Amino acid sequence: MVDHPDAHRKLHREPIALCGGPVILLSSLIAASFTPFFIEAIRLAFWRDPWPILGLSIGAISIVALGMFDDRYALRGRQKLLGQIIVAVWMVACGYSMSGIDVFGFEITSPVLMVIISILWLLLTINSLNLIDGADGLCSSVGWIASTGIAAMATLGGNRLEGALAAGLAGALLGFLVYNFPPAKVFLGDGGSMLIGLILGALAMRTSLKGATAISLLGPVAIFAIPFFDSGMAILRRKLTGRSIFSTDRGHIHHSLMRWGLSHRGLILTINILCTITAGGALFGYMLKSELVALLSTLTVIACLVASRAFGYTELRLLSNRVYHFCGSLVPQFDASSIDGIPKFHGRKHTVRFQGNRRWETIWNAIIEFADKHDLAKVSLDLNVPWLHEGFHANWSRTRMPDDTHLWRTQLPIFAESRSLGRLVLAGHMDNVDSVSVLTELAEMMESLQPEILILISESLAIPNLNQASSVTLVGDSTSISSPPLASLRK
Repeated sequence: MVDHPDAHRKLHREPIALCGGPVILLSSLIAASFTPFFIEAIRLAFWRDPWPILGLSIGAISIVALGMFDDRYALRGRQKLLGQIIVAVWMVACGYSMSGIDVFGFEITSPVLMVIISILWLLLTINSLNLIDGADGLCSSVGWIASTGIAAMATLGGNRLEGALAAGLAGALLGFLVYNFPPAKVFLGDGGSMLIGLILGALAMRTSLKGATAISLLGPVAIFAIPFFDSGMAILRRKLTGRSIFSTDRGHIHHSLMRWGLSHRGLILTINILCTITAGGALFGYMLKSELVALLSTLTVIACLVASRAFGYTELRLLSNRVYHFCGSLVPQFDASSIDGIPKFHGRKHTVRFQGNRRWETIWNAIIEFADKHDLAKVSLDLNVPWLHEGFHANWSRTRMPDDTHLWRTQLPIFAESRSLGRLVLAGHMDNVDSVSVLTELAEMMESLQPEILILISESLAIPNLNQASSVTLVGDSTSISSPPLASLRK
């Protein structure tokens, strides 16, 4: 139950305890077990139907066990997702499901569809809180705001059991923040962050979507607006750059705010204010029975983040460029010049910097020249270096691409200091290119670029003595950089 630094993604200084999940679980279970003795309505409801509390307790224990197993043995993303699905199905079987959804008068009440949506909702809340747990005190403070909002909504709606359970979680999180606030003495771990997402997602359904009639989904969505937006941009960023959605990077909202110069406490305060605005909009919308209030508060916060380029702007720009290039590919465009009477197609290129300020464009321009010289169809460079806080993505392709059946493809990982910097992806015409000779020349070109790559990495690491570093190469060369540990960076 200890989180060790790995100089890749976990950049805290020293091993830190990972007991947040069991501690919050135990505190919440104690609070839940005492509520029937103090509130008569809850006691009567418990004897009539004990499964809401028992089912939630078993689900909570299971999700914490899954998170602790992941913290210890580093499960693959699909394995952890399978465990989450099993827990979500259990929760739905215990009555934590939606009876219907009403969004601006449009109702969905199909029982089968409601079961599917309920499972997806729980998976969304679990993983959104898990993904936002990247800075000391962030997930626990965001969870505290959300649980407080749900407790208030439940109390106003007469759902005293859900209100008491949400208040118990809020109390547990508030106590845990004493030890989790930066600099953290204890981490939540995957078990803790997924526990918060599971309980809040389940209680949100019973609070806002309970009863014979369908109730608006916009209230719960507004409460989780910031975690949902952060998760959505993470999935969009990774899919559009060709990475796995389970990969790690330094592109989350807290990383973006830190690049603005905010301290750990400053970014927590900023994100908490944004969450308070959206949760307040959800609460007022619930009181006024107006979906518009919750929607406006959510859209206002997201619009401010994107317009100020604090977060989400780069991802949406990448998406818009992908759509623009796709639409442009539907219309053939020819260059005025030609080779041997055959028209030469225009090339499209696009670069996006997610993090950092290193001059990766110089490497990219050399790669484009190589691709154009050898008449390649497309080439892509994706650099994702969490341990350096650097992220750069660029792609180049012909305006009109041939069918995939006429293309050869290869992917070359780029390594430094025995750790991955990213990958280079190339595709060429099968009929026009000798792929073996192209790859041979590519290796020679990358070898010639090694000194410049070395300089860029050294600048990022701020290595005081560059003579100690030797080379950075494509896979197949065992040479690596020597550098001091990144002791000044935290998780």
